[in-house]
Amino acid sequence: MKKDDDIVDLEQEFYDSFEKEQMLAYFDFTVPRGAIPGLCKISKPKKGRTTYFSAIFLIDTPDESTFKSIASYARNINWDNFKNYLPGFNSAMSMPYAGAKTEIYLIEADIFIDIPIDMPKQFVMHKLYPSIEKVTGFKAGTLVFWDDIKGDLTKDDVTHQSFFQKIKDFFS
Repeated sequence: MKKDDDIVDLEQEFYDSFEKEQMLAYFDFTVPRGAIPGLCKISKPKKGRTTYFSAIFLIDTPDESTFKSIASYARNINWDNFKNYLPGFNSAMSMPYAGAKTEIYLIEADIFIDIPIDMPKQFVMHKLYPSIEKVTGFKAGTLVFWDDIKGDLTKDDVTHQSFFQKIKDFFS
């Protein structure tokens, strides 16, 4: 039996990630298994040298069948394949969402690198973004850099919709 202390509030975790990490970019994508839509947020640590990038994938799972299909697909992603595409790749740690079935399947992948990254925007655009597409097999949409659009968005701007809609609107 789960205790209340064991319950993870995905929405709060998502907002808390903004405290520790600096969002760099996002892109929409489709999972080839059924052309299922999703969004990916790419971040780096706010402080210190960039030693990793965090990619959070939010995938639309409107029904149990889609959820199971995505869960199966996610289990088969070989994150170590970054070694074939990403300069300085050290390791990757993937944390698929394993909670109750919801309208969102969430995967967080932390991608650790061994080379100094002086210009994260160029690294993301020319190295990380294409590597993510190759490793995951997702068909990536347009890469959008957060600094180019962030404006005055706040948590209060997205409080009265479904979680997936909030995320889509937040990144739009």
